[in-house]
This record gives sequence, C-alpha cells and structure tokens, in this order.
Amino acid sequence: MATETISQTQTLRTILNYHLEPERGGAAVWCPGTVRDKRRPHEHQEVTVTNIRGHEAEFTVDKQGFHVGPFEPSVNDVEDDSEFRGQYYQDVAAYVKNMTGATKVLPVVHIVRRKQWNEVADAEKDLPDDAPVTAPTSNRSVHIDQSYFGAELVRDSKLEDIPADEAEKLKKVRWAIINLWRPFDVVTRDNMALCDARTVDENDLTAVYADLPESLRKAKTGYNFAAKSRSEAWEVKANPGSHKWYYAANIKPTEALLIKQFDSKKHGVARRTPHSAFSSEEDYGPTRQSIEVRCLVFWKDQPQE
Repeated sequence: MATETISQTQTLRTILNYHLEPERGGAAVWCPGTVRDKRRPHEHQEVTVTNIRGHEAEFTVDKQGFHVGPFEPSVNDVEDDSEFRGQYYQDVAAYVKNMTGATKVLPVVHIVRRKQWNEVADAEKDLPDDAPVTAPTSNRSVHIDQSYFGAELVRDSKLEDIPADEAEKLKKVRWAIINLWRPFDVVTRDNMALCDARTVDENDLTAVYADLPESLRKAKTGYNFAAKSRSEAWEVKANPGSHKWYYAANIKPTEALLIKQFDSKKHGVARRTPHSAFSSEEDYGPTRQSIEVRCLVFWKDQPQE
C-alpha cells in the first residue's frame, strides 16, 4: 500500500476516546447539543497518528474516506454564522461536486466552532446534563456523524424541500453524505484524526441515537439539527490491531478536508470514516476555529448500490 511509504518520523502518539459499552459504564444514548454529550464516559486508547503531508494525493474520499486539498472560497468568515448559507454554501457545493464527480450536491447544515473544548466544559460544569451546550466545540470522541439509518433520516428530511418527482429520482441513485471541514486560521492544535475506512470492520461500529425534544432543537446551541427530532450516529469500538489513523499537519484556511460519513454504494468504495479531534504534546497557539458543512451528494449516473 502506498501509504506505508510515509516516514515514521511523521507520526505522533495520542489518546483517542472510543465507545465504551453500556455494561461497562458507557452510554447508549447520544445527545448532541447537550452538556451531557461532553460528559459521556469513553474507552481511552493510545494510538499512532500519521501525518499525510507530502502524500495528500494518495488519500481520497472513495479510497480511505477522506481527502485534504486546496479550497479557496469567495467567503472566508462572517460575523453572522447564518450568512454562510448563501455564497459559501454555493462554493462548497461546487467544490464537492468537482472533487467527487457528483451530479448534484445539496449542503444541509453547518456548524461553526470558535471555542476550545476545555473552556466550554469548564463553563458548563455546574449545568444539568440536559442543558443545551453554551457553544459548539471540537468533538473529542471517535465517531461517524450518521449511522446508515441516520443517514437516511438526513436525506429524507432534506428531500422534503424539493419537488416530489425529483426527490423520488434521487432516492434511486447512488448518494452519500460528505462533510467539508475548513479552519479559519492555520490549525496548530486540536487537529482532526481520520481513520482509514478500509481498516474499520462493521463490527467495530455501534449505533447511538438521540430523541431530541422540540425545545432543544429550537435552542440556540450553535448546532443545526435536521427537521426530524430523531438522529442516529456511529460510535466506534477500539480495535488497535486494525485501525490506521492519519492527520494533515497545519491545515490552512485555503484548504478543505472532505470526510465521508455515508455512501449508499456497498462495495468498492469507503462507506464511512471514523474521525475525532485530538490533542498532542505538539499543540500550540490559539483556539482552533472552524466551519463544517454537511452535504448530500448524488450521482444520477450511478445505481444506488
């Protein structure tokens, strides 16, 4: 495999937070946007994370499940996060379409993160578990944003907004959920660890769900939830003998990281990519700030599976 040629001097060690089974004290319910989400217990596993710099072209969304490359949107940052839904969404859709060969790309929601995990956790330490988060932060658990069932919930919710005949056609072609993640400044801390999808067995995945009340979905948490109140994601069980982890050092605002969350095609491509923010002894500088846009991606010229 070409990635095995990456120099070992480009590796570092870190601790990742994997799924902890409920019978060992873990949680079966995922509560995004709540204080409880940060307090979930995890299984802590030391792993090696390899820097892909100099080898970026070897990593693609269909092979390993992620890709980093140049992306210069016409909008860098805005004061009102809602403004990203305009030109920035158009730039994201055009980029994802070009990079994947898709025939249609629909940005769904976005999350802007501007505060450090520890800062927010400390501010929320006296709040009850079901309180809305005070601000979005990096996600420090190994996860995939949607399970296979959760992906269908996201798709069906979005397709309610387009003509019924077109929606029915899109349900019959290959489709995926791909996130475009980009920082506002050079990343020098809390970088993104990405697991080669080929090294993750289906048995490593466990579904966690959330039934979100109307009050939470309307709360100003900074998270943009789908219209349906239920969502389901994958948490990932530790498998140190198999999982291969990578990152791209010093990602710039003129670069984008594509992360595949789901693909309806069951064979020959990466279907889902575990990922997590991580800290290391090499971290320095200001709080990492970023925007992540979730996109529905369709290939009208390919069968669904």
